[in-house]
Amino acid sequence: MRKALSPSSLHVANALGLLDLLTDYIHLSNDYREKPSIEHRMEIIELSQKIHSRVNQASLEIAAVASEMDCEEERADQIASYLKEQEDEAETRLTVGALVVGALGAIVSGVLLANGNESNAPDFVGIGAGLAEVTLGVMILTNKKTVLFYHPRNALKDIWTAPETSSIFPPAVWFYLNYKNPESPEKPLREQLVEQWLSFGQVADAHNKNKEKLYALLFGEGGRYTAEQLANRANMHDQVESQVNLMQQALRQLGSDIERLFQR
Repeated sequence: MRKALSPSSLHVANALGLLDLLTDYIHLSNDYREKPSIEHRMEIIELSQKIHSRVNQASLEIAAVASEMDCEEERADQIASYLKEQEDEAETRLTVGALVVGALGAIVSGVLLANGNESNAPDFVGIGAGLAEVTLGVMILTNKKTVLFYHPRNALKDIWTAPETSSIFPPAVWFYLNYKNPESPEKPLREQLVEQWLSFGQVADAHNKNKEKLYALLFGEGGRYTAEQLANRANMHDQVESQVNLMQQALRQLGSDIERLFQR
């Protein structure tokens, strides 16, 4: 088996439960070469059809998962873009307002002083304009719009909590994401994803007082999101999709190795 399949192909074949079928195929092929018979030939054909069927089924499952991750990414990204546009428009209006208030305050104070006004009116106008500018500046800094965004099917939750059986990922894909090669120091792909989220600041770390609130938002059924949080969620789904697509690439390699095995 190790001579016929690359390590990557062996990993995927193990995830798909193909090792026994491929082993039987090799034994049958050896028997057929030693003692050719119609019975052996029919068994080989039947077994090769089972192997191809399982590979094709796995390809469809992987494509379905990758498509779901892509759809969730686009859904979050589109709403994040809409919220960001709304925030940018409001920020532009507030910035223009601050500039107008500041300019008017300077003009009015200048006119009063030019006319020889010896009262405190110019000072009051300047103070009022300054306070108005500060208020508008604070409104610019706190200009964060939110939206209710729900996700009852939450693939990120399974990646984060690592249940024994996933309700989102098919068994073969879930096994592939959680498999730890005893001969390699690399961590499973699922653990690598979690480490990326933590190291990139995509989820709160242990020093963040609001981490439980963020965990409940990202890994629960949804809630009120800001544009930044939705964009972050979209990026997290994109990272999951990339790891799932790695399995699709390995599956293609397995298909090529199997074809060479069949042609021996």
